[in-house]
Amino acid sequence: MDINNLVKRIVAADKLSISRAISMIENNSPDSDNLLDGIHKYVGRALRIGVTGPPGVGKSTIVNELIAALRKRDKRVGVIAVDPSSIFCGGAILGDRIRMQKIGVDNGVFIRSMATRGCSGGLSRATVETADIIEASGKDYIIIETVGVGQSEVEIFRSVDAVVLVLSPESGDAIQAMKAGIMEIADVIVVNKADRPGLDAFVTNLKNTLELARPQSVPHLCGSSKAKIPVLTAQANAGIGIAELLDTLEKYLSGLKESGKLAQRRRDVLRERIKTHILTRLEEHLLSDKKITKLVDNEIGKAGATPGKIAQKALRVLINRKTRKVLIPSKKRGRGV
Repeated sequence: MDINNLVKRIVAADKLSISRAISMIENNSPDSDNLLDGIHKYVGRALRIGVTGPPGVGKSTIVNELIAALRKRDKRVGVIAVDPSSIFCGGAILGDRIRMQKIGVDNGVFIRSMATRGCSGGLSRATVETADIIEASGKDYIIIETVGVGQSEVEIFRSVDAVVLVLSPESGDAIQAMKAGIMEIADVIVVNKADRPGLDAFVTNLKNTLELARPQSVPHLCGSSKAKIPVLTAQANAGIGIAELLDTLEKYLSGLKESGKLAQRRRDVLRERIKTHILTRLEEHLLSDKKITKLVDNEIGKAGATPGKIAQKALRVLINRKTRKVLIPSKKRGRGV
């Protein structure tokens, strides 16, 4: 495959080439690494926003309206809608993309549905790489909408510049929402379906919960040590509150950039990506090495063969003899793996 030519077509915003490249990433093509290397210099300019929250709160409607608002400001937008996986083929069910199909015909918008494929973080492993490909096509904003699986949603924090947590008056008690593990990673909270009963009580309870759960000011918000998490209300199906949400996000991201904390956050994200690559490739080697799998099978059930000791033996087999002394200190020094 001519990767250089594919990269050129991606940079030229050819939708078919972008889709083809994403499929390569999802299918773990042998050319994936070369492709990602080729687009690397075009990545780093777009702002990435994660939209998360419990199922049924209107995340897709929020995203749809955010896209429209950004297009009115002449911003090019990429969207990754992470859907549940099909139990039969492993692919995305495509519910979000169906809801966004009208806006998807805009040449300034690219939408891709992706399956979670069993990933516990609410995101596919290929999601961040997909965002890179879409960004390389010249998009100003990348929006990642998670599947809405509750406490696993915290993974989105390691993938974007800002996290929008969407709730609704029907979400239940704010304390229960906090238990889901997503309050801690929210940069902006928007309570959708503001026309529903119980809005005022829910918002009040939510703010009180935030004071109890996070009594300290949010240090990175808008670059100010005094800033707290904004709690906004919206009625997305009527377009109400979307402009305020976008203004809040732009102010927040601008503050991050001016304070230098956006660069730091991106370094943290990059560090997590590198760690994921290392662990993924290590896992691939372990699973494909017949000598290691045989060793593990033989060790299981032996007296004193704990999981830790078996893992240590497996790693010693995996690591090349030339680097073993560097990566695995000898027992004579009083250290193991």
